[in-house]
Amino acid sequence: MRSKLALLALGVALSLCARAEDFRWDSRVQRGQLDNGFSYYIVKDKGSQVSMQLLVRVGSLDERDDQSGVAHMVEHMVFHTTGAHPEGLRTYMESQGWRIGKHYNAQTNFERTLYQLALDKRPERINAGLNALSEIAGGALIPAEGLERERQIILEEWRTKLGVRERMDKQRRAMLREGSLYPERPTIGTERSIREQPAASLRQFYTDWYRPGNMALMVVGNVDVPALEAGIRARFGGLKAAALPARNPADPQLRDQLRVVRLQDAESGSSQVGYVNRFAVNKQQDDAGLRERIIDRIAERSLRTLVRRAAGSLPGGVESLTSSKGELGESTASLGFASSVAVDGHQAGLREIMQLRQRVLSEGLREEDIRAEIEEVRRLNEKGPAQQEARDFAGWVQMLGEAVQGERVLQDPLQKQAHIRTILASLKPAEINARVRSWINAPDRIVFMMAPGLSPLTLPTVAEVRGMQAELAARPLPALAEAKADAPAPPAAVMPQVATSGTITRQDELGEGVQRWTLSNGDVLVWKPAPEDKQTRFVAQSGAGYRLPGAPSWQRQLAAQLGQNADLNGQAEGELRRWMAGRKLNLSQQHSETQLSYSAQVTPEQLQDLLHLYAARQTQSEIQLDALTGASRQLQRQSARRPDSVSERMSAEMSKLRYGELPQDGYPDAEALRALMSPAGLQSVREQWQQLSRQPVTYFISGPSDAAHVRDLASRYLAGIPRQSAAPSAQVAQSGQPGQSPQAVPSAQAVQSAQPAPAMQTVPASSSGQSAHAVQAMQAAQPLLQRAGYHESRLAIGIEPQGSLRAMGSQPLEWSPERAMRTAILSRIVYRQLRQELREKEAGIYRLNYKLTLEPGRNRLASELSFTAAPERLDALWSAARRVLERLPDQLDNAMLNEEIQQMRSDESKRTSDGTAQFNRLQLSYTQFGDARYLADSKHLTATLTPDSIRQLAREFRLADDLAVVKVLPRPAAR
Repeated sequence: MRSKLALLALGVALSLCARAEDFRWDSRVQRGQLDNGFSYYIVKDKGSQVSMQLLVRVGSLDERDDQSGVAHMVEHMVFHTTGAHPEGLRTYMESQGWRIGKHYNAQTNFERTLYQLALDKRPERINAGLNALSEIAGGALIPAEGLERERQIILEEWRTKLGVRERMDKQRRAMLREGSLYPERPTIGTERSIREQPAASLRQFYTDWYRPGNMALMVVGNVDVPALEAGIRARFGGLKAAALPARNPADPQLRDQLRVVRLQDAESGSSQVGYVNRFAVNKQQDDAGLRERIIDRIAERSLRTLVRRAAGSLPGGVESLTSSKGELGESTASLGFASSVAVDGHQAGLREIMQLRQRVLSEGLREEDIRAEIEEVRRLNEKGPAQQEARDFAGWVQMLGEAVQGERVLQDPLQKQAHIRTILASLKPAEINARVRSWINAPDRIVFMMAPGLSPLTLPTVAEVRGMQAELAARPLPALAEAKADAPAPPAAVMPQVATSGTITRQDELGEGVQRWTLSNGDVLVWKPAPEDKQTRFVAQSGAGYRLPGAPSWQRQLAAQLGQNADLNGQAEGELRRWMAGRKLNLSQQHSETQLSYSAQVTPEQLQDLLHLYAARQTQSEIQLDALTGASRQLQRQSARRPDSVSERMSAEMSKLRYGELPQDGYPDAEALRALMSPAGLQSVREQWQQLSRQPVTYFISGPSDAAHVRDLASRYLAGIPRQSAAPSAQVAQSGQPGQSPQAVPSAQAVQSAQPAPAMQTVPASSSGQSAHAVQAMQAAQPLLQRAGYHESRLAIGIEPQGSLRAMGSQPLEWSPERAMRTAILSRIVYRQLRQELREKEAGIYRLNYKLTLEPGRNRLASELSFTAAPERLDALWSAARRVLERLPDQLDNAMLNEEIQQMRSDESKRTSDGTAQFNRLQLSYTQFGDARYLADSKHLTATLTPDSIRQLAREFRLADDLAVVKVLPRPAAR
């Protein structure tokens, strides 16, 4: 069954684009327009939430050549001094208790600027929201002195966007939108324009474009509509109407051309080849335009079906084949084919794409695929009115926003249904085939190639591309490797029986109704009945981390991934996946340095199939050479860029500061990858998978099923899985031997996030009745521990003109549920203080990440801080940050503490009835105490929260001392 989102997308694509005077608006949308041209749209909804959005139809595409970045800078400056709020609009909004990101936000793109408020339904809040938005719409003063300070914030926002993603996006934008202003109008602007744009330029842009006829207010929520309309008239009716400047064209200029383009970056890991056609499309808002868009949708989806069939038989070195259609402007679009390839597979990938394009031109799409897509549109259309009637708050916010921003009609559902019925009744497969061929024959063409890192890449010439196209057109195409339409359907997927039965040898009561069952193979199952829960929750944890000795960490990780995705011994390829899909089962795998775990959430009726699946994968997964070859090629792509990338070198340096060196880590070289793709390499990976899957396991199961039923399933599927007696000891380093990966040290979350600690860590030996297996396994894989003291490193390796800092701390600190909850509060407070100091006071950063975690099992306090800044300010800002960390206990006032305590109590009241939170706490309780006491104690945790108890814990923190700090500065050529 297609999702609700599919239906929503269909409604946007098909029904909102018709001529406004022909189509009726959905009656739930109350619309109005003031005399000055200001428009508003209101949807009354139940509940306590209210969304208010002010749309200004202007973005960076409307900037003149000398106004780079101005649209975005105006978005920032409207929160400063206004006519009604000389102290600053942001100050007024924060006096209402609103926080940026939570209650208010704004964003600018190429085409529009949007101001968003998320409020509750109280009339005074709605009035305050109207006050704020009306000041944004017409009251901003944009003084020069305010701009000088805000420049620093905008510059830091610009820096946060720097990096490989932005560099690659810039290349793609220049390729796809060549001939338009999009590549020349980055929304954030340039470093120079941000530094030099005068306030007068911003004021002129504001005066030109922030006009009532260029704005719309959208409100969704539980509001008094007549009162809201009166408030809109009172606050926005006085805005002065004026003509807008001429807009810059949005569409690229299409030409008869074939371009061959390289997309490559030192830190990109992509290896692709693609072919793109650009063409004009009919976006007229009339019945003819609506019909054209329905044809486009059916053509695009029918083409995808053909591409999926062609992707079923790709040659070596070509790993995928896809197609996609996208918009390039107001009346232009693109059709692209792309293939992921091995580092030396670009020529083969291009040939597959060219062959597919020729197949569409010569043979067309299959008529049965076209008719299937027509029927799918018809099916969704028939459900449309009922679906639209049931739309929730978030759905209304999304749909209304898309309609108003696109200047389209959110159509009456019954009228929309009738229009689409009429169009579908007249569609013919020939029209769909003609549309796809017109796309492929469009004369504006692009061939692009991407290679990982700076690995060698030879582009074909235009003559070579045309020669390949002519060759394929002149000879018969190979038949697609697919089943014929009249061939019998594949037999129903079956799961082989597993010889894993055993017994439960011991049962212990752990409190709170929780039982521990010791299985005959030595594994342990912790069972918690949850009759009020509708789901059964499952976790299996072992000490089979990727640092087990005997193989490099990357090979352990590879073996775990391949074992998880392999077919079972004796099964046909893909049969296990079909079996899982038929039963809607998914068993997730997580692999850390010390632990291998599996998790799932199913209905009680699915538990038997789930345990059958887990047992079969543990005992019968058969890794094949072709899967290993594909994974090795992916590693080859990663290895082509990763070791020398800035992020990887930063992570490696951080790991060295924290732990020293660990030879087990690192990336495979070309020789190691070649050896891997051989029968001997396959046998080695299979043996590693077997070692991982034989490690002793602790299971956690919770749900509404009867205990006797769960015991029976555990005996049948889990108790006989072969295990070795104890896990081999993982390599441990307290003052040396790190991992280079940023995930080298898994961090358990603080108790308030209800995340479990690693199950195979130390449990008190005195835990009554605990099996020898559990204690041995938990002692087998110890985590790496950061060395004490302050250690700092500076790397002048950055590609971009920015400085980056990452600081990771760790100190011994005893864990308890109460202390973990207080740590969570302090984590939020420290974040707020750092943000206040570094952004609001110093205006030195835009985005900041900070987190404190009291880690169970390890009994350590872990911290992590990261931010980017101007290179010349990095040291000074880090000094300011350290002062905040040092002074924490002295900076805790009662008002701040009581606010956070109240928030924690509110959050905790929700967790007591959250089945996932309680299940995670079950795991945490068992791994910490060997029983279920935390489930009982957590009901009373917030009673211990007082400002003094939090201050007392803060005095034990050494947040500025035991730190590993890596500072990355631009390489000399980048400065």
